[in-house]
Amino acid sequence: MNRVVKLCLAGSVVLAILGIPALSLGPVTAGAQACTPSVGPPSVPYPGTAAAASSFEAGTLDGFGVSTSGTGHVSVSAGLSHSGNCAAVLHTTTAPGSMAKMTVGLTPGTTEAYADGWFNIAGEGQVGNNVPYFRFFSGRLRVMDVFRQNVSHELMLRISTPEGFTYTTLRQDVPTNSWHRLVMHVVPNGPGTNVQIWWDGRSVYAGTVSIPATTVDMVQLGSEHDQQMADIYVDDVIVTSGTGTPAPVPGPLPESKGDPSKPFNDFRGDGQAVVLAAGTLAADTVVRRGRRPARMARA
Repeated sequence: MNRVVKLCLAGSVVLAILGIPALSLGPVTAGAQACTPSVGPPSVPYPGTAAAASSFEAGTLDGFGVSTSGTGHVSVSAGLSHSGNCAAVLHTTTAPGSMAKMTVGLTPGTTEAYADGWFNIAGEGQVGNNVPYFRFFSGRLRVMDVFRQNVSHELMLRISTPEGFTYTTLRQDVPTNSWHRLVMHVVPNGPGTNVQIWWDGRSVYAGTVSIPATTVDMVQLGSEHDQQMADIYVDDVIVTSGTGTPAPVPGPLPESKGDPSKPFNDFRGDGQAVVLAAGTLAADTVVRRGRRPARMARA
């Protein structure tokens, strides 16, 4: 056994000297002792019912539906975290059938939803593909999502309209191996759907879009199709849904009301920032009838 270990170590040294990357076995799964359950879930500042709220310090994926196939897997990992010691990680490869996703079911008849989370994309994906953040569904129809485009590094909003897709650039460059907070406020209402998006505490999109649905019933993190290679670390996730009167768009980013005598919570540094005017876009919008722009990734 010692001889095998020595041979493996020697091989790794040779690969490093030659500049050849070693094979990756995927993210390291956290042991129970690595997480800190005493931290508890993040506090929920949003209206409606909390469908999910997790810092993953319990070492579990409770509150989320998990679906994997092929080489894809979802786990709680101590490899990277935004707060505490642990985060969820969705791992997929280029192998056929490789998929991994987490889903959160919303209250039936949801007319307002918030999705809040910290994301760290640990590596660049393939050309012609993307890495997903939050995706909103009505039935089996994905009505909108935010993703990072591989190679160009753009942060994109995609809306499924009755006529086709619209793509809006929210940020020109999102680096890998860094934590960023995404918050989406969605008020579905067919052609009068309101959406506001905050990135790292700043409003980057607020306006009215047209979708072929008046309610949403699920939020998804992770891949919809196979071979969407990625290692996506996710932490401090909050998803809420409601059926009452929705908050206005644009509006302020709701903040947790903690005890000011205690240390800042996970929302520190995200004070009220610039809010875009209603109906304005953060950047250029591209509209395609039933097809994606040539430089855009698969779904």
